[in-house]
Order: sequence, then C-alpha cells, then structure tokens
Amino acid sequence: MARTGKDKDSRIGVLIVDDSTVVREAMRYAVESDPELFVAGLAANGREAIEKTRSLEPDVIAMDFHMPDMNGIQATRQIMQETPTPIVIVSGLLDPKEASANFMALDAGALALLEKPRFIGAEQQQALGEIVKTLKLMSEVTVIRRRPGKEEQPKIQPGPARRDIHAGKRGPFSLVAIGASTGGPQAISRILSLLPADFSLPILIVQHIAPGFLQGLIHWLNAQTPLEVETALHGKRPLPGHVYFAPDGAHLGVGRGNVMLLSDAAPENNLRPSVSHLFRSVANVLGDKGVGVLLTGMGSDGAAELGAMHGKGALTVGQSEESCIVFGMPRAARDAGATDLMLSLDDIATMLITAHNNTKSS
Repeated sequence: MARTGKDKDSRIGVLIVDDSTVVREAMRYAVESDPELFVAGLAANGREAIEKTRSLEPDVIAMDFHMPDMNGIQATRQIMQETPTPIVIVSGLLDPKEASANFMALDAGALALLEKPRFIGAEQQQALGEIVKTLKLMSEVTVIRRRPGKEEQPKIQPGPARRDIHAGKRGPFSLVAIGASTGGPQAISRILSLLPADFSLPILIVQHIAPGFLQGLIHWLNAQTPLEVETALHGKRPLPGHVYFAPDGAHLGVGRGNVMLLSDAAPENNLRPSVSHLFRSVANVLGDKGVGVLLTGMGSDGAAELGAMHGKGALTVGQSEESCIVFGMPRAARDAGATDLMLSLDDIATMLITAHNNTKSS
C-alpha cells in the first residue's frame, strides 16, 4: 500500500513533480536524507501530479514549472481548486520575460518559488538544502481552496484610512522602505496593486529571492500595479511613485540627498541584500520622514533595524500574523517593540495611501 502524506509516524510527505529523471532522483535523495520528510510519490508531469495529489494526499508538493502535457501553473491551479495542498515551484532560470510566468504560479496558489538545482558541486547541495528547508516550512501553511478563474479584488481608493496612523507620525514622509522574504512576492503584489497611479512616495524594497529571478519578479509586478517597478541604480535619486528593488548580490541603502546607494559590503544575517542594511540607512538618513514595512518571511532580518527607525520617529509597520505565509520577520519586529502597527496587506496599502495623502497636503 502506498504511504500517504498522513503517514503514521508524522513525517512530512512530499510529492516530487519534475519531467527530468535526474532532477527527481536528486530531490528524492535530498528529501529522504532528512529524517522529518519522506517521499510520498513521484510525478513526471502536471497531470500525474494532480492524480497523485488526489490519491496520496501529500503534505507538500515540489512542482516543476516547464513540463510536457501540463505545466506547473496549470497543475497548481487545478490542485488548489480540487485538493488544496501547499506547493513550492522549483524552476530553472529563464529569459526575464518568460521567467515572469513562474510568478503566475503564485497567483494560482503556490506559496514559494525556488531555483532548480544546477548539479554543480556545492551549488547543487546548497540548492537542494534550500528546497528541503522550504518544503518543511511550507508544509505547515494552511492553504484554502481556490475558485475557478482569477478573483478580482476591490481596489482601495485614496482617502481616509480605516485605521489612524499613530499619533505624531502623520508625516510628511519622504520614502517607504519594505523588507520581505518567503511569501514576499505575493504580499508585495497585493500592496502595490492597491496603490493609486499618482502615489507620491518612492518605494525601496529588499526581497530575499534566488539570484536570477529578480527580473522576472519585476516584469510580473509591472503588470500588477500602475507604479513603475525597476532595479535600483547606485547614486540615483528615487522618483515619486516608482518602486526600486535591491539587485542580486548588493545591499540597498539611502545616502545623503536621498540618493540610492548600492554596496557589496559583507552579508548581514547571512544575506546580501539584507533588509537590515536598508532599514538602518533609512533610520540614519531620513529619521521621522521614513516609513518602514516588514512583511512575511523566515528569520529576523530587519527587525532590530525597524526598531532603529521606530526610535528615530519613523512610521513602522509589520504584517499581521493571520495574513503572513511565514510570520517570522514581522514577529521578531513586533516582539522587539519595533512596530507602531501590525496590519493586513490591504490595511498596509490603506496606510500607505494615507501617508501619501498626508505628504501631499503638507
């Protein structure tokens, strides 16, 4: 009898979906090397993935993107409509415009996007280790059934916030700094999609993401928001209503004159770019003119530095637990007393619109 995701010994059952036998076997080895996991099943395409999800009831799925017969987006969409299961997309690097299609799987209900192992020594082991870690984490996320078709969300219009900004922190503001990790692309997409085209504050973002996927993310986000989304450039002054991401392998910060500064300084919290670097620079340069937002993600990157922004009088916000895929970074900030508010994604968008309105009227 096949062992299912609801295995008696409480280990996490993983369904591995990939059209490459080599990749399936490498991932099988990595999964079986972890005592908390077991391989519930293997599938070579999206249709097999749907069938085996029904029969095996895995706790989590590692889903390839490009496969014959049915790709990862189509399979993810049908699984989330019929048998909702946490899904991690594992994809190779592609042309940026084509790579943006990977992020459409997040719209379909996938929780995370990771790079496929390259099978080159230490790089292979590092990629497989990241996949295993993410599968374990995502197996704990409660997912909900998706209705057929993309549901349209009501757009927030500029106006009074449903919640008041903390007394004494009503602006004017100069810049919004956002930090995110696991689950960040979905959260950022939701927030940006609700902001008006005339949003007056520049937005700087550090998103933890596998090298090579950033341009695909930017291309995808540009289709979700009326704002201009791009990669930050060293020495450039950020423009109102533009969104700037830290590039692969470089810290992003703010310097005198509000210019963006890129740095190859040592990683912080084992990360480069790090949210900590961005928030610290905003605290030091902008003081109470900054807005800091810490979104879903593992670990504590940015939590202490959001506290530094808070101490300088900036408006500081964490994503609420119920709206996070991973309530790690926002929890660390909340527990450190670094946040003025803990808000859902829609309320964060509303708060930013209010900050925008207060800045325009000042």
